Parts: sequence; C-alpha cells; structure tokens
Amino acid sequence: MNRLSTRLLLAMLVVAFVSLVAVPVATTLADRVALDTLPESYRVRLQATVPEPWMLRSWLLGRRPALRPGVVPPGVGDDPARLRVEVERLVTFVGDSRAARREATLMAVVAALLVSAGLAAWLSRSIARPIAAVSAASSELAAGRFGARVDLPNRAAQPLETRALTDGFNAMSAAIERYEGERKAMLADVAHELRTPLAAMRLRLEALADGLVPLSPAEVALLRSHTDLLARLVDDLRLLTLADAGHLTLTEVEVDLGDWLRDAADAARGVLGRRGVGLTATGPTPPARSRLDPQRMTQVLHNLLDNAARYAPEGSTVEVAAETDAREVRITVRDRGPGVPEDELGTIFDRFVQGRRRDERGQMGSGLGLAIVRALVALHGGRVEVRNLPEASGGGAAFGVVLPRQRPEGGGA
Repeated sequence: MNRLSTRLLLAMLVVAFVSLVAVPVATTLADRVALDTLPESYRVRLQATVPEPWMLRSWLLGRRPALRPGVVPPGVGDDPARLRVEVERLVTFVGDSRAARREATLMAVVAALLVSAGLAAWLSRSIARPIAAVSAASSELAAGRFGARVDLPNRAAQPLETRALTDGFNAMSAAIERYEGERKAMLADVAHELRTPLAAMRLRLEALADGLVPLSPAEVALLRSHTDLLARLVDDLRLLTLADAGHLTLTEVEVDLGDWLRDAADAARGVLGRRGVGLTATGPTPPARSRLDPQRMTQVLHNLLDNAARYAPEGSTVEVAAETDAREVRITVRDRGPGVPEDELGTIFDRFVQGRRRDERGQMGSGLGLAIVRALVALHGGRVEVRNLPEASGGGAAFGVVLPRQRPEGGGA
C-alpha cells in the first residue's frame, strides 16, 4: 500500500473513531453534569436507590429499573407536600438531563463533522496542491516555456507518489528543454553546413555565367564535388533522422570478422591512398564470427577511417584491428594525428562538433560522420569509445567500437 493510500485509510479510521467515541463520552459527561445539579442529600439518596450508572441512565430515560429490596425511593414519605416537592424536583432533573444529553449529542456530532472537514481539507490540500502545481507547469510547457519546473513546498513531508510525480515531470521538462536546444542548434548547424557549398557553387556558376571563369573539366569537377558534399549531407541527415525516430533497421547476419574487416578496409584503401595515408587491417586471432549488419558496420568503419585520414599526417599509416572475447567484439581505429582536444573527448560523437575544426589539410568536415557511427553502433546494441594515445607510442587518437558478440535474431529491427 502506498503512502497516499495509507493517509486516506488513517483519516477514515480517525473519523470513524471520533464518531463512535464522541457521542457516548458526551452523554456520559452530560449525565454527570445533570446529576451534580441535584442537592447533595437528594443525590446521595438517588444513588443509593439506583447504585449502577446504567440503571441511573435508564431511570433518566424513563425506563425505571428495579429498586433494591427494602429501600424506600427518595422523597417518598407520609408527607404529601414533601412528596410533591421531591417529584417536581425529580421531573425537573430528568428534563434538564435529557436536554443536556441532546445538547451533548449535537455537540459531539458537530465535533465529528469539524474533524472530518479538517481531515478532508488537509487531504485535499496535500493531494490537490501538487496536482495543481504540475497542471500549471504543464500549461507553461505547452505554451513553449520549456524551463517550467514544479517546486513543492516542504518536499520532505510530501508522499512518495507526489514526489515521484513532480520528479518525473521535472525530468521530462528538462529533457524537452535540452532537446529543444539541441534541435535549434542542429538546425543552425545544418543551415550553415548547407549554405557553405551552396554559396561556393553559386559564386562559381555566376563566374561561369559572366565569363570570368572558362568552363573546363576542372571547373566541372569542382562543382561536382560541391554537389557530392550536399548529397552526402542530405543522406547523413536523413540517416540520423531515421535513427532518432527508431525507423532505421538492421539486416543482421553471421559473418567472419576477419573477412569482413579485410573487405571493408580494401574498399577504403583507395580513398586513404589519395590523401597520402596508408592503411593496415588486422583481424581477430584466432578467427571469430559475430552477428552484425555488414553494410551498416562497413559504413561505421569507413566513417572512422575517413575521420582518421583527415587528421593523420601525410605519409603516416592508419591502423584498424578487431579483437574478440567471449562476450564482445572490439574494433579500434588508430591514427597518428594531433589527437582529440581534451574538452571534446566527451562530445566528439555529437553532431557537428568535429565539423567546427579544420583537419591537417585546412578542410572542415560536416561533423556528422562520428554522430552516424554512434547511432549505428547503438542500433547494434554497442557503444563507442575514444582516447588519446601517449606520445611515447607515437601519439594520435584511438576510436573504438564495442559490440556484443551474439545478439538475438532480429535484435536490431
């Protein structure tokens, strides 16, 4: 039973207890007060005649109990005047006692109602106040004020359910605020990344149209490189959008890791060679098999190799190696470049982070390649890692991909 339900149950028990106890307590007190109004001599004789309290209450209610044998009722004698006085006094006493009992009963009922109303007000405030606060914050959130939070007064005294409700709302609001900030930043970055090649293409086309630049194969190749960059940006953004929406699926098969790594490295070797960077690939020893999507993982490896080649000095070699154990597959790409700035180690896989830095050749990337790596690896149930290599071993950076060795059939769908 949760804490809120416990409070409701205790409140109901208190109301029931007050209702059951208040009336008999009040009537007993009324009997005592009424009895105390009698003269002492008369009260002594009355108590001697009706010694038990329940017999006295029966007498007062008009149900005369049996008297003690041999005891003369109080006020009864040979004097009629005295008898009349005693009877009148008893009648007055009985009337006053009944009136006092009615007043006591009414007061007990009013007291029980007041207690019930107080408990109801307390419970309604303890329940309704957090709900009203969450409702008000929800209205602010719906109006676009993503910094809305619920601040409960006297938080420690609130039920666990209320605290969980407000904590959940605050976490949701913070996530929406963070997502909105990232969305705005991403839109600004996308606009910047698309504007750069478009502006370059526009200038070149205007120069061609004005006859300032002759149409040549080199000019056509330059324009084509800009269109290729635009196409790649659009494709990368589409892939990330599908991954975020959960609509990107995998086609997993069991592959020989060594064969897959060699084929993927051979496909990328020409691109690295044109940049003056060599490539070595080392498969796992002994040979091992794993379940993955070869096409998507080849894209992961090519993005990592492209990143390494862009920052590796000309004439250096990029190394890619795969290792396995009983549970995991680890693929590591090492370069001999300047490494990753320490303040970017935790965000290097975020979108557009890397695109803000120029590589060894003064060029800027799109900043989406490593974000795609993280998205595809996460879809495989894995994780990404990065670390800078010590200068004693040649420096550079090592980007790692860690995948589970085996996954259930269709786990990436």
